[in-house]
Amino acid sequence: MSPPPSKLRKTAQPTYMIGHGRPPKPLVTVEQVQDHLQLLSAFHRLQATVEDGRDNRIPRSAMRMDRDSRWRWFIHLAINRFEKWVEALYFSPGQFLAKYHPPLDTRFHSSVSIAMEKLAAVWTSYLKDTTTNANLVRDGSVSRAESWYQLTGTLFDPFDAMTRPTYKQLQCPRCRTRVYVPFLSDNNTGYAENFVARCPLPSCRMRITHEALAVAKFVWDLNGKSTRHEHYIAGSLINSSGKRDHRRARLIKDQLIQTLQYSNRVPLALDGRLAKLRGSSEFTEAIGYSLKRLREAILATLRNYPASTSSRIISAYSDGGPFSVDLLDAVLRQSIFTEKMDELGWIRPELYQGERYQMLDHAILRYHAFLDLTASRPSAMFVPTLDIDLVWHTHQLMASRYGSDCELYVGRYLDHPLKVPEDSLSLALDETCLAWQLRYQVPYMQCGCALPDETSWQKCMRLVRQHLRGRTYLQVPLPPDLIPATHPSIHNAILT
Repeated sequence: MSPPPSKLRKTAQPTYMIGHGRPPKPLVTVEQVQDHLQLLSAFHRLQATVEDGRDNRIPRSAMRMDRDSRWRWFIHLAINRFEKWVEALYFSPGQFLAKYHPPLDTRFHSSVSIAMEKLAAVWTSYLKDTTTNANLVRDGSVSRAESWYQLTGTLFDPFDAMTRPTYKQLQCPRCRTRVYVPFLSDNNTGYAENFVARCPLPSCRMRITHEALAVAKFVWDLNGKSTRHEHYIAGSLINSSGKRDHRRARLIKDQLIQTLQYSNRVPLALDGRLAKLRGSSEFTEAIGYSLKRLREAILATLRNYPASTSSRIISAYSDGGPFSVDLLDAVLRQSIFTEKMDELGWIRPELYQGERYQMLDHAILRYHAFLDLTASRPSAMFVPTLDIDLVWHTHQLMASRYGSDCELYVGRYLDHPLKVPEDSLSLALDETCLAWQLRYQVPYMQCGCALPDETSWQKCMRLVRQHLRGRTYLQVPLPPDLIPATHPSIHNAILT
């Protein structure tokens, strides 16, 4: 990608101050944001093709669905393919990724679940490679397609793959018998739609639902041990300061094991763990495979921890998938963000050249200011605008570097919450606007949205700081094309 004409560059070097540190160069470049936008553009076209039913390989049963249901069905298929890809990476991480890129549908899940430690290193090398060639959104070559099929057992092209019957392999939560469920049947039932299944074992015949699978996943993790790595409860390793805390994770797991013995029907093994099969089964029976009762038990056990600890653990067990992120929900939320980028015109090819280059340059500058604001208020939750969120997402795609940058300049790992209650998000946005105004003496949003009122004290402090700090390094007014992107990014809101 050729750089913009020199006359479009800023005459003075921008200031990239974060806390007490000054990065020697921007943590994210314009070229990396452009590559990310190209990826979002490919995702957007893929979603439109599925929702509009514009490919004749889409099965009739899926064509009878409404647009939203068809997209959810497609995401379920893609998640299944993504799981197979992760399993292949686990056994041959560098060899496959260095030579063959995954299909487009599986990249969607990589981009929204990049915080998972298992994928961090391999995805970083993948993104690094894609930013230096034009293969980001092209179809797979013959060798790539063949290698993908050998390693995952599915066809490379997602639309070719859906022409073959696809089944989800599950384990019965009660007896662990393998169960194969179609993703979608002719009567609009299956793993992706109106899911209910029966264990095929005559002595069991358990009614299997997504809720039952989620509860079983928690109990199996509680009971699980690993010969290679210590086995923690999902969501317990990162503390409230954004740092890994192995001692705390071990303590949380031990407390959960001890407290959840509230039923005499849950026997213990000699090492203090839940008995491998009988104990797990009896515990899940004791709470009736109910997510509500499981959440109540977790909240009661961890009542002395910050609320975010329980919330993170509970959200990691919202479904029965192998990941600590609900990928279906995450992709749907990411789709909202991509739609906003499309509405702004930011995923169109003309953005990648000429004067609009400056717009991304300034978005990167605002992102560094956002990190600086976050470093100054460790306990606050600040809400990004769309332009800042785009650069933030781009930075997160470079997972290992993002973590080290956060530690070095912000002082902790800066998490990007997937779900925030609407009222909490509204209060956090008000706080962000006021904190930004006080620190930089410029409006946070210039999109026309109503700004929060200042108290007399806050107005006084703003005037004092303005006098002490002098001119801000942030540009006012903003480039015209950037103004709509200063609207708050709320794709992670939970409507109440």
